[in-house]
Amino acid sequence: MSGRFVRQSSFRHVFGTAEKQDKSYTSINVTFNGDGNYVAGNGKFVAFAGKGGGGPVHVLNAEKTGRVPLNAPKLNAHKAKVLDFAFNPFNDNLLATASEDCYIKLSVIPDGGLTQNVSEAAVTFSGHEKKVTNLRWHPTANNILTSVSFDRTVKLWDAETGSEVLSFDGFDDTVFNVDYNRNGSQIAVISKDKKIRLYDPRTTDAVTTITSHEGTKKSSVFYVSKHGYVGSVGFTRSSKRQIHLWDPRNIGSKPLSSTDIDQSAGIFSTYYDHDTSLLFLAGKGDSSIRYYEITSDAPYAYFLSSFSDTQSQKGVAFLPKTACDVGSCEIARSLRILRDSIVPIGFKVPRKSDLFQKDLFPDSYAGAPALEAKAWLDGGNEDPILTSMKPGDQVRAKVEFTAKKSYAELEAELKKANARIKELEAQLGK
Repeated sequence: MSGRFVRQSSFRHVFGTAEKQDKSYTSINVTFNGDGNYVAGNGKFVAFAGKGGGGPVHVLNAEKTGRVPLNAPKLNAHKAKVLDFAFNPFNDNLLATASEDCYIKLSVIPDGGLTQNVSEAAVTFSGHEKKVTNLRWHPTANNILTSVSFDRTVKLWDAETGSEVLSFDGFDDTVFNVDYNRNGSQIAVISKDKKIRLYDPRTTDAVTTITSHEGTKKSSVFYVSKHGYVGSVGFTRSSKRQIHLWDPRNIGSKPLSSTDIDQSAGIFSTYYDHDTSLLFLAGKGDSSIRYYEITSDAPYAYFLSSFSDTQSQKGVAFLPKTACDVGSCEIARSLRILRDSIVPIGFKVPRKSDLFQKDLFPDSYAGAPALEAKAWLDGGNEDPILTSMKPGDQVRAKVEFTAKKSYAELEAELKKANARIKELEAQLGK
């Protein structure tokens, strides 16, 4: 029998297609700060950091594509450049922003988008001593937000009150970023000291410590939920970009798999799709987005293909799965930010049938919390709530958000009230 063996996969022929100019966001006035993705989005909104005093953030109605007006309304909640932003996974209208001013702000975006400039945030998170560089929402617990700062700490916050609930410190160098496993029972932290630390995020003691990439440029960490791995993307000592995969159940001196990508200086934006086990890598300054399939068989990371363009990207962010066009077999959708435009990219699998393709679309993340913050902080764990991806069968509960006063605010009000009571008592005494 002659011929080459071809590995069976539903995703071998995935291809990326860029939207036309009229379906993109053009003439944007953007500033590129820090090492973040520079763009974020969901099914309703697209956000990016704009130019100007303080830290303006543009939030666009996702349906209103084309030329963005120069005087478009924006958020002006910060006093310095905004370095990262993240939409709440359970409420499309909640946007968290992190800034060089050391604060994190949570803003409520009205349905339909901004109609005027907004300078007051719904909640302010205060506690970091240096600029805040990375944000991550908990995947299953409502109102838990995680932040990374140049002060070498990782903090967990209660978004309703803006109060800090836990702080991880003691890192020997700059913390790059964090990721949760799929049910949020574990968190991975990667830092410049060339280590990955795995925690139960409700304690500050590391469960496992892994020696990661030899290079000192920014690395990213991610969980491969389908196979129980921890992955990282970083650099060798000679500046080669590479992928590492680790099995936390059997940590050795070497990774389970190590894949060299190329010799380039661009930091990767990393996205792992828990449904398909595809890993998307978009290097800053690259004109392509690579994608790999992660499997349980050696060599574990199989290169599939790449989307290529003539223009280099500044950053890439992927949208929730519910934003994909299931009818055209679109398995992933991203926002690719260029010098003066944001271009949506759809990744599709070619299929002749117009029937629902169940092998491409298993039940996916529904965007609803599986438990409340207190239950999770008390030690509870719940798997994420899933929904069918079949058109007409998708279910997503609407989660309301009400900002509560923090303990500090309540104490200040109580102090003020007590002072007023003493003042009135003194008047009565006279």
